[in-house]
Amino acid sequence: MNKNYHIDDTFLAKWLNNELTEEELTAFKKSEDYALYQKIADKSRQFKVPVFNQNKVYQKIQNQLEQQNSVKKLVPIWFYAVAASVLILLGTTFFFTNKTNYNSAIGQQISYVLPDGSNVQLNGESSISFSKRQWEKGNRNLELDGEGFFKVKKGSVFSVTTKEGVVTVLGTQFNVQTVKKYLAVECYEGKVNVKSDLAEFVLTPGKGVRFLDNNTKKYNTVNTEPNWLTKQYQYNAIPLSVVFKDIENVYKVKIINKGVNLENKYSGVLIKKDLEKALNVISKSMNFKYVVKRNEVIISN
Repeated sequence: MNKNYHIDDTFLAKWLNNELTEEELTAFKKSEDYALYQKIADKSRQFKVPVFNQNKVYQKIQNQLEQQNSVKKLVPIWFYAVAASVLILLGTTFFFTNKTNYNSAIGQQISYVLPDGSNVQLNGESSISFSKRQWEKGNRNLELDGEGFFKVKKGSVFSVTTKEGVVTVLGTQFNVQTVKKYLAVECYEGKVNVKSDLAEFVLTPGKGVRFLDNNTKKYNTVNTEPNWLTKQYQYNAIPLSVVFKDIENVYKVKIINKGVNLENKYSGVLIKKDLEKALNVISKSMNFKYVVKRNEVIISN
């Protein structure tokens, strides 16, 4: 049969959270790998340990698979690492920290429904985590790394925590983008309270705020959803770290930095349908060199 899926941590997380498509699940169940993964998942739910010990869990996996190997064909070495990730995902998500984690790969956009019925759409290479148990108790806080577009159910209150600040919402639609030393929030509906070490603001529809270099800047926007959904990228003194993150997601490439100062500010547009043209325009403006190698872009001074 044709294998129309790829087993990695994201795939396993979707499987464990019952988020595979019917086609993916059917193909997975027909594979030779499925029985072993299912057995490991079932066994892991019986674990009751006070502290998660990765080495101990890894050894337990090996022991289980060695017993399996005595009556079945040998399991390839790569299976140990992937099988370990099943237990790590199960252990950390369901039994030890009771946290649910969602993440997206470079260039991937994924939507999730939160326990209260609110929706979050993650941009590429982003992640959220939250505790379902705490959420049910009314402590609705989730952690965001990267960028997410939130549509909050009317009457529902929760907070989005990032390394650069906290966004608290009530029945609203908003976008949060965060990279190192940078936080940008735009409000499209309702009200958003944004708080960082620098300042605190309440945003209403059509308003946005950026925190950068110990400075804050409020601005107006005509957008009704974030630029990564409309594919209209316009920058006004935005750090290259943000611009390069957008390039990675638009063109599904990995940018490798060889000395370019990512705090330099770029003003201009991002060309969407031609990577070479996009890089050429930005590099001339920002005075850096680049080399494209398959799915990688190497930038240097």
